[in-house]
Amino acid sequence: RGPWWHRRTSGGTAAAMHASLLEGGESDGARRRQWLPRLRGGDDDGFSCCAGFLCVMVFLFTSFCMSFLEPNEYGLLRNSISGAVHVDALRGGLHVTGPFKSFLKFPAALVTLQFSASPKADRAAVVTRTGADPQDPDSGGQPIKISCALQFQFIKETLNEVYYSLGTYEAAKQRYVLLSANVVGNTAQDFIPTDFWMRRDVIASQMLYEINRTLWRSGRVMAKHFEILRVDFADSYEQTITQIQVAEQQKVVNEYDQQVQTVVQSIEVMRSENNATIANISAGASATSKEICARARRDAFNLKQGMKAEKYAQLRNRLGLTTDQMGEFFRIQVLQQNRGKMVVGVPGQAEPMSPKQEL
Repeated sequence: RGPWWHRRTSGGTAAAMHASLLEGGESDGARRRQWLPRLRGGDDDGFSCCAGFLCVMVFLFTSFCMSFLEPNEYGLLRNSISGAVHVDALRGGLHVTGPFKSFLKFPAALVTLQFSASPKADRAAVVTRTGADPQDPDSGGQPIKISCALQFQFIKETLNEVYYSLGTYEAAKQRYVLLSANVVGNTAQDFIPTDFWMRRDVIASQMLYEINRTLWRSGRVMAKHFEILRVDFADSYEQTITQIQVAEQQKVVNEYDQQVQTVVQSIEVMRSENNATIANISAGASATSKEICARARRDAFNLKQGMKAEKYAQLRNRLGLTTDQMGEFFRIQVLQQNRGKMVVGVPGQAEPMSPKQEL
């Protein structure tokens, strides 16, 4: 036999329950005392009822009289019956609110609004026009599509004003989306098309300023950050921009190429000047060298001739030769310097020739 609470009663009547308790005897009572022992005597069933009633009351009090907020949430206390809203906002934690009261929750952290073609965006990209281009004032600006993102924050002290003027968080958020998109579209018209790729940071700062002023005046929130994600022009205009930029870049390339050619020509001029200077120096050196060599040959010739004259004078004096004999000696010496046979006629009687010799 098991404990009394595991047994089935016959028909579920009180009599069957009482019989089951009697059959259990003291052993079942001991088991019950082990599960829920009494403190100061009395009946265990009465204590169990009191404990159960207390638990129910705590549960009901927690469910109907307390409300919970996330750490990054603001809450405005609202009476569910009368609809009255408390002025002061509360932030994160477990709060005693009383019965029939709950919180209207608003985020305390930064809230991001995105305007783009992304599926998670709050709205599509803002379609507007730029300001008139000074080079084409009759165009009235270019059609443009701006993808951007915005972060704003609720202020605890003005949260009740947000609720009174705009309603719940979702309703207020939709209003902020509409206001921000209008500001972006209107501010874009203050800038010309070229500003959107030359001065985009200035445009983003101006849009943040205008959005913050509008949201604070109309929605009592503060815009903290703004970023332009993407700017799309018409396809024809983008092609024109691309061609213009390519032409400008080509112009810059040509200017640099011209500067390079100028430097190259300067180098060639300096090379020619250096070559001319080198040629002049080489010519001067060659002339000086030839002059020195000619002088050296002249001096050598003079020395040689002087030495010859001195030696011939010594020869004449030693041999006792006359002037005519010295002249004949010089003539024979010159003839001996030529190669080949030389015949010298000696004064004397010539022998007669035979007939064969004559033939």
